[in-house]
Amino acid sequence: MTTNHPAHGPVSLDRLSLNDAIAHADERAEALFGPCAAQHAQLATWLRELQERRKADSADPVSFDELNAAVAEVTGGNQHAWNANIYKGHQEVPFMNYNSLARIVDKYRVPQPAPVVVPDGLRLALSNAGIAAPESDEMLSAKSEKLIQALVTWVKERKPFQSAPAVPEEVSWEDVPEEITEDNMEVALAWAHGFNQCRAAMLQAGNSPVTPDGWCRTCRPVTMNDMRFVVCPECGNKRCPHANDHRHACTGSNEPGQEGSAYQAAPQQEVKSALEHGMQRYAGAMQKLSEGDK
Repeated sequence: MTTNHPAHGPVSLDRLSLNDAIAHADERAEALFGPCAAQHAQLATWLRELQERRKADSADPVSFDELNAAVAEVTGGNQHAWNANIYKGHQEVPFMNYNSLARIVDKYRVPQPAPVVVPDGLRLALSNAGIAAPESDEMLSAKSEKLIQALVTWVKERKPFQSAPAVPEEVSWEDVPEEITEDNMEVALAWAHGFNQCRAAMLQAGNSPVTPDGWCRTCRPVTMNDMRFVVCPECGNKRCPHANDHRHACTGSNEPGQEGSAYQAAPQQEVKSALEHGMQRYAGAMQKLSEGDK
């Protein structure tokens, strides 16, 4: 059993409560999409089933005082006065019939857990996580709790999932709208080149390494050398903290974002908004250039 702190992983269910594990799986299921989300949602379901089984197995025993009160309740009499000189468990029970006894049994009956079966998709989940599973269903069922614990540890150790941003198709000068080019070939070529450079930057941003100066390549200040249009979708400022690290609220200022660490890629909607804003500004510049040539 590992002794690492849950925040630093790996951990087992002996250190990480089931509630925390379920909450973590639910959070990942909501943050991701597609097969990854379904996998974490299924894991949360298994953990809840495991939690219910543990509740049934860990029911507290019924005390003699509780039984004394139950006997008085079902017989309609007073509670038995305990003899201090005799152990409670050895004292006589007031007369009652079997109907009264059955009511007491029902009152304290412990719900029996459902027969343990192999959860649907458990083999596939273990295979995806690289965890060896027993060949027989009987052994898999017997070890299901331990294997689900291993899946929890695997989930905690995984790096944050980053989805590839949706990007537009590559364009040529023929795809440039006429209202931008007005039959000016140089403007059309420049616009198409800028558009494709933006597209290439978006494709690269998801797996680019951290630059030597400490900026995440997705979030670092924009330079015209690589045509990165990373701008705040709210104020359009390239140096707004919201544009640099995707976490700070828009301030409309020129303050740089945080340095020294890499951040996750911007959410899909943020990337799309930034691209649209950047292309609007680029198109405006090209429009002015076109008007100046007349």
